[in-house]
Amino acid sequence: MRKKVGLILALVLLLGLGLTQMSPFRARLEAALHAGGREFAQVMLSQDKGQALCSQYRDKLPPDLIPGFLAEQKALIQYPASGKLMGDWKNGEKVFTDPKRGNCYACHAGVASEVAHGTMGPSLTNYGQRGTSEAVVRYTYEKIYNAWAFVPCSLMYRGGVHRLFTPEETADLVAFLLDPESPINRR
Repeated sequence: MRKKVGLILALVLLLGLGLTQMSPFRARLEAALHAGGREFAQVMLSQDKGQALCSQYRDKLPPDLIPGFLAEQKALIQYPASGKLMGDWKNGEKVFTDPKRGNCYACHAGVASEVAHGTMGPSLTNYGQRGTSEAVVRYTYEKIYNAWAFVPCSLMYRGGVHRLFTPEETADLVAFLLDPESPINRR
């Protein structure tokens, strides 16, 4: 009997020690929050409604929530003041390759001669083969601006929603992908 009580006390003590220890991830997170200052901490710890849902359901939304989620994400899409959804492909290439903005090579192949690219997303080489119909241009624009308007909680970040690029720059990215003169479509 004494052995059992001793064993139970030892387990309770170990459990208590384990619960009071900070995990390495938690320690790094708290260090980053303290180093970044109050504004950084507020940004990192706040979630918009969509992100909160993705976190709550671990990126697998219940089917009954998906239609409303998609509609809310679509409502976040902003368009260029000019109404033109295809801009300047040369500027689009700059945004596409900028690690602080588009950073598209992190996940996608693009210009065929570029060998340093990620493979998480589909290859965008020769994306322009889809043509430049209004439907293709609009889909491309909206997908780039807010990927979650099409695939809830996808890994593709919401560059337009998070203001990594403007609506005009989103149109430039569309041109980089669709314009036949863009190097992404040259053979």
